[in-house]
Amino acid sequence: MSYQNMKIAARIPASPCRLCGGTERQVLATRGRGMEPLTTVVCRGCGLVSHHPLPDPAEVAAFYATRYRVAYKGGWEPKRKHALRALRGAIARAGRLAPLLKPGARVLDVGASSGEFTYVMQRAGFAASGIEPNLGYGDFARRTYGVAVQTGGLEEAGVVPGSLDLVTLNHVLEHLADPWDALARIEGWLAPGGLLFIEVPNLLGVRKQAANTFHTAHIWNFTPQTLAMVAWQAGFAALTRQELEGTSMVLRRRHGGDTPPLGADAALAERLAVQVATAGSPLRYLLSGAPIRRRLDRLRRNIGERMVCGRHASVRAMADAVLDGALPSVRGRDSAPG
Repeated sequence: MSYQNMKIAARIPASPCRLCGGTERQVLATRGRGMEPLTTVVCRGCGLVSHHPLPDPAEVAAFYATRYRVAYKGGWEPKRKHALRALRGAIARAGRLAPLLKPGARVLDVGASSGEFTYVMQRAGFAASGIEPNLGYGDFARRTYGVAVQTGGLEEAGVVPGSLDLVTLNHVLEHLADPWDALARIEGWLAPGGLLFIEVPNLLGVRKQAANTFHTAHIWNFTPQTLAMVAWQAGFAALTRQELEGTSMVLRRRHGGDTPPLGADAALAERLAVQVATAGSPLRYLLSGAPIRRRLDRLRRNIGERMVCGRHASVRAMADAVLDGALPSVRGRDSAPG
């Protein structure tokens, strides 16, 4: 069968796409990570990639409340090395976002995980809180860092409309049953001039073998074009044009003179179909040397993490030691020595 015939045979009808209204999907893969059965499709009209069929929202909520962290992180609360990784990522994220905020700004981290970003922003002088669906990780955040992380979903957040200066969703949107509803709800939480930060994996940047590209936890797989368009439909526009170059975006409310983002179209869908179809076999992936490079990088990272983790009696002590050196740069002053 030719590649063109293969594409036609793999097209299926579906309900109207939330992004473009199209009703035709193309199957990209029928297996996910670990070779588990998982059908992933791309909308032929705009390039939005998702599970097929989409999961029931109640089942998604139950999964994240009790099973997700155990399934993907191996425990009811994070291992110390995972807390360190989250802390380092939180510091980098805070360094990017803090300069955009006024002192004491009100910040909510949606999908707060084990609480590191909330803690960093609190230590940096902001009124920071979080909401985390997982019972174990939410409890860990409160016990370890003393931060205000509520356990539950967006529906339970109880945020006063117009009360927040920044809402962050770091690797959260791809997990949600209904990203449009979530973003529309968040738009109502923001004060005038409030900002939204979203970061998700970039499907266009994936260079893995096809069997490892998709997995159950990621209901949606975004590109810069589809992420920007979902945000636009919920009332947001990129803070700067540079934000549109990847899938880590700072957004503001749309203004009257803003124009819709471009690129979520049939050409993007075709590009993604070709990318996945030509990703290569497991043997080709092995011969590329990527598995060896990944293992070496992981080994170096693990050695460095073990050294840092071993210096401190607790996760909180480790976090405070790392933060003491990082907070001046987060706040916009010269970095402290060490």
